[in-house]
Amino acid sequence: MALAMLADIPDLTREQYESVVKKVNQAGTPAGALFHAGGPVETGYRVIEVWETREAADAFYGSELYRNATAAITAQPEIVATWPVHGLDDGRGWEKKP
Repeated sequence: MALAMLADIPDLTREQYESVVKKVNQAGTPAGALFHAGGPVETGYRVIEVWETREAADAFYGSELYRNATAAITAQPEIVATWPVHGLDDGRGWEKKP
């Protein structure tokens, strides 16, 4: 089942956020990633992601790619909420997710 995640990353700057996103996506979208959006909030950055499965999310966050992309920053995501996703519209139209 698809999984949505909402995370806050305290003290993360725009430059750091953009650096991490560029490094992560150099080789293409990570396996299992369906959607990512991030932007500034009072405490740092907030990110919403949708993954094909919890296992795909866990694999990415445990990967060498993630460790390398975030090596230069000390800010770590704080997961605020996760929930199952039954439908997703990523700009190409709504799609039911199993």
